[in-house]
This record gives sequence, C-alpha cells and structure tokens, in this order.
Amino acid sequence: MAKKIGVLVELDYCVGCSACQLACQNYYDLPVTDTYMRVFLGKPDVVDGRHEMFMSPYPYRLDKCAYCLEKEEGNAPCAAICISHALHVGELDEINKLADETEGHLAVYR
Repeated sequence: MAKKIGVLVELDYCVGCSACQLACQNYYDLPVTDTYMRVFLGKPDVVDGRHEMFMSPYPYRLDKCAYCLEKEEGNAPCAAICISHALHVGELDEINKLADETEGHLAVYR
C-alpha cells in the first residue's frame, strides 16, 4: 500500500516567491505552463491597519509529492528550496503531528 502524503504550509511565513513551483517544474521537466505545485496569490488586504497578502503553495497531485519523497529519500525539492522554511512535505502522520505543534495560520493538504 502506498504511503499517505501530506503538505503543510505555514501561511504566516510564505513569501510567495514561487521557488517551490519552479522546483517542481524543474524536477519533472515540465513546461512553464505546467506544474504539480502552484502558488496561489490572493488579493492584498488591510488587516489590523497593516497591508497583508495571502500566498499559499497548493499541491495539485499528492501522488507526485509521494514520488519525490521516495526518490529523494524524504527531501522534496519544493520544500528544500523554500527560503522561508514555510513548506513541509512528508508522510501524513508526520505532517499531522507538525500541524498540531505549529502555531499560526496553516494550510494542510492531505
């Protein structure tokens, strides 16, 4: 049976640089218009008197994430290149445990 994979994004730290998206495209040798990971950029908003921007990587194919983890021995290229260390890819049990321990705004994909 295939391992269940999860992706956790710490939304308070993601800067929306799209490095994870580019790492995914590069790993799978995909054209610029194709990817299994896309960074969603929301509209800017004012929250508590501060300008904020909602940004979040979104994995389209967790089966591809599972393939990366297996081939790269637990080091997904998208998470490894994340400059803010906001992206975590791993086995579902590990991701669920990390989500329970992490404070702040999270996006968890299972």
